[in-house]
Amino acid sequence: MSISLHPDAPQSQVVAPSQAANTASASRSPIERVRSRLFRKYVALFVAVVGIALLSNGIFEVFFYYREHKAALIRIQHEQAEAAAAKISQFIKEIESQLGWTTQLPWSAGSIEQRHFDALRLLRQVPAITELAQIDATGKERLRVSRLAMDVIDSRIDLSHDAKFTETVAHRVYYGPVYFRRESEPYMTLAIAGTRKDAGVSIAEVNLKLIWDVVSQIKVGQHGRAYVVGSQGRLIAHPDISLVLRNTDMSKLAQVQAALAGHGMSDELQGSLNVQGQQVLTASAPIEPLRWTMFVELPVEEAYASLYAALQRLAIVLLAASIFAVLAGIFLARRMVGPIRALRIGAERIGGGDFSQRIAIKTGDELEELADQFNDMGVRLQESYADLENKVEKRTAELRESLRQQTATAEVLKVISRSAFDLEPVLQTLAESARQLLSTDTANIYLRDGDVLRVRAQSGMTKEFYKFLQERPAKAERSRFIGRAFLTAEVVHLPDVLADPEYSFPGGPQLGRYRAVLGVPMVLSGRVEGVFGLGRSEPGPFTPREIELVRTYADQALIAVENARLFNEVQARTKELSQSLEDLRTAQDRLIQTEKLASLGQLTAGIAHEIKNPLNFVNNFSALSTELIDELNEALKSASLDEKTREEIDELTHMLKGNLEKVVQHGKRADSIVKNMLLHSREGSGEHRPVDINAIVEESLNLAYHGARAEKSGFNITLMRDFDPNAGMVDVYPQEITRVLLNLISNGFYSATKRQQAAANGFEPTLSASTKDLGNRVEIRIRDNGTGIAQEVREKIFNPFFTTKPAGEGTGLGLSMSHDIVVKQHGGKIDVDTEPGAFTEFIITLQRALVAQSNIGEAN
Repeated sequence: MSISLHPDAPQSQVVAPSQAANTASASRSPIERVRSRLFRKYVALFVAVVGIALLSNGIFEVFFYYREHKAALIRIQHEQAEAAAAKISQFIKEIESQLGWTTQLPWSAGSIEQRHFDALRLLRQVPAITELAQIDATGKERLRVSRLAMDVIDSRIDLSHDAKFTETVAHRVYYGPVYFRRESEPYMTLAIAGTRKDAGVSIAEVNLKLIWDVVSQIKVGQHGRAYVVGSQGRLIAHPDISLVLRNTDMSKLAQVQAALAGHGMSDELQGSLNVQGQQVLTASAPIEPLRWTMFVELPVEEAYASLYAALQRLAIVLLAASIFAVLAGIFLARRMVGPIRALRIGAERIGGGDFSQRIAIKTGDELEELADQFNDMGVRLQESYADLENKVEKRTAELRESLRQQTATAEVLKVISRSAFDLEPVLQTLAESARQLLSTDTANIYLRDGDVLRVRAQSGMTKEFYKFLQERPAKAERSRFIGRAFLTAEVVHLPDVLADPEYSFPGGPQLGRYRAVLGVPMVLSGRVEGVFGLGRSEPGPFTPREIELVRTYADQALIAVENARLFNEVQARTKELSQSLEDLRTAQDRLIQTEKLASLGQLTAGIAHEIKNPLNFVNNFSALSTELIDELNEALKSASLDEKTREEIDELTHMLKGNLEKVVQHGKRADSIVKNMLLHSREGSGEHRPVDINAIVEESLNLAYHGARAEKSGFNITLMRDFDPNAGMVDVYPQEITRVLLNLISNGFYSATKRQQAAANGFEPTLSASTKDLGNRVEIRIRDNGTGIAQEVREKIFNPFFTTKPAGEGTGLGLSMSHDIVVKQHGGKIDVDTEPGAFTEFIITLQRALVAQSNIGEAN
């Protein structure tokens, strides 16, 4: 291989030493860059060759290993699920076997004690059985033994129609559905019938919490676990017993939904999230005949750990092969540096103007051919250099004109960007720019207005001609060049309007002082939206380049028109979206408030339930103590006591009896408060739907009136109605609104009656109900002529437990419930207008269309 650089003798040029040095120094950096690129190219080539081969082999290996590993996982997971299901089934079968011993003997008068003893022994032997009931052949309960309550013997409760008895007699064994006692512990009912007809049925309540011992012993890998789900998707058994005690709902998990849907065991593992949010592989198996499902799950990381290790090994091999390829590429790249360096230096000299430079490379390959091509190029460059300056000057003139057009276009685009939504200045700028750039006398822009075109912008026109055009909008006709472009949707080019036989626009050429015209339509989706028109005073054609430039201006004008239209549409849509956003925020606030109210209601209900039992004991024992005092007095009448002692005993028993009567009175008030607390905490029932608001108010009036008359026989009041026939339909929860109206009407009855009792004869108690249409709202007014409400009381009437009624007559929760229903549930408003000693009027305002929200009562 030989490499040399030499000048062509006849046409050689002398290069100064300093110039050569500068050329050599300037060429070092590009050569190094070329060399660097060659290095990267060859390294990339060898890395690609070696890497693709190894990667293909590794992918096939990992693919087949993945299939084998997954098949083994499927088999093992399914076997574990079936084995675990068998263990649970065996656990239930053992309890069933133990329970079967209680149905061996027939019922007789003397066997009750023996059965009682056997039942107690069964509870000691089988911890899972919490309660055992034995039913005779006629369906009467003869014995009940429980860990949680007193034993009951020979209660004779008729269970002959209960599914526990009928299903057991029909099928010998009955497996009841899983239920949760105290919303935490899972239980099921297991009933067995005796082999003899007179042996009866034994019914056991089985505590499924003990299945935890079975489930916790099932091992699935290192971190896997097994759990049992009932037919309704509730968790029955899990290694984490706290999940079971919280009555966890598993039906939202994808693997549980698939199993409950009856898909059964599949050939593929289900990859999904478990209840802790961890990615797991899950297999399931049914537990017969309980209709439960056993699930076993294994974390994805643990399942595919060996596969990840294989991928790591493959990455190491690929890294080693890449290093080898890089080294091989460096070696081969060094073999290419010499010829490329000579080519690079020769090209730099030719680029510097030394067209006599020749490159001699003797490698016998493509590099030598490339050097010959460089030499031929040098010869051709010498030949073409002579006329290059002329071509450059001509091209410079063309570029100057093009730059002028581009500058004008840029100015137009700048105006469009600054006034994108103000159409008039954009169109005016386009007209002026087109007139100046094309050296025309006039320029105008017409836009569609129905079936005609009206001039919207102009440049170079006189006021008289502009007014003339405004008074004569262009129609789709061939007599005017604007109308012809409007009609045909094509460019209209008339070098001389007076020579065109179809052109007939009297007064136009004279006033406008034009002879040559050009009309370019602005077409959008096949529809002409306007025309860009130009005119010159001298006849003559427009060049194709000028026509194309006007097309560009017409397109820009069309874009400006479309932008203005879209801006107006966006503005209108933005207003609509703002209103929708406001509605959504209102619905969100109402939903959050409803959720808070539901949570508070659950807490209140829980507290009320806990208070109710001890309160019943207080009331019952107080009443019983009163009776015992009467019996004590009767017993003491026959006793021989001195007069002073008897007086002291009578005084003490009288005081004690009076105290107990007060305890009973206040206990009943407390019981009434608890009941109203339960009613107050009750979540919204039913569904909201459109109802006739006048009918709801009328029905509430009738119900309240007849209820008051049924409670007090002498009750009477005058009812007045003023219903707006345009009130119409309102979207509400009918039951809840009825509760509000009944409460307000009953309070009005009470207030009017109290004033009647205190007033002189002639006072007539009156209550009026009215409705009024307020457009998208409806107003309801309930007014009575009772005692009214004082100002200091008015501010507290909607507070829970605040009441002005005497003890025993009110709980203070009615108005609080009404406020929550109207304001928090329906998003409405409730106000009160009152004058002490004169009247009280409650004003309810409801939205006609209830904003969509979650029905908390249905969700729970």
